[in-house]
Amino acid sequence: MQAVAFKDKRRGSAGNKAADDPNYENITFTFKNQNQPKGSHSPPKNKVPAESRPPSDTAQGHHWLPKAMMSLNTFLTLSCMILLAVVLVKNSEMSRELVVLKKELWNVSASVQEYQEEQKTQWGNVEQRVTAAKQSIDTVMRNVQEGNPKRRQLATVPNIDEVKKTLQEILNILKTSKPSPTPQ
Repeated sequence: MQAVAFKDKRRGSAGNKAADDPNYENITFTFKNQNQPKGSHSPPKNKVPAESRPPSDTAQGHHWLPKAMMSLNTFLTLSCMILLAVVLVKNSEMSRELVVLKKELWNVSASVQEYQEEQKTQWGNVEQRVTAAKQSIDTVMRNVQEGNPKRRQLATVPNIDEVKKTLQEILNILKTSKPSPTPQ
């Protein structure tokens, strides 16, 4: 009887306290009966209906945490795989572009080499022509220098007209005196 009176007294005080204090929670404890076999539970007698309460921050409240972590892990793994695929595709594109660029660079290098060879040939031709022109100039200079003494000799002759006159006279004499044919 004392237990029933104690429970009634407790219920009354709990009701008054719940009405007065908003932080108060109605908590009921259930104890396992020593006579019952393990694993079977009997509902408590004289159970007071508990008010619905918001989930607390206990281990039961975080039942969604492992699923969220698994989802986050899966999302990060997929993101890394997609990023890796994008990098591989870009690497492949860059590799193709580098091959094309290498071919173009090779063509430019070959063109430059051909141009340099052609330029060497043309400079060789120019050097030959310059050498030939120098030789021609040297020949002309020698001829001029050789002609200078003859010109000086002609300059020492008193008058070229006199020489011409003398030559004309010799020519006239030769014309008038034709040699007679010699009999044989």
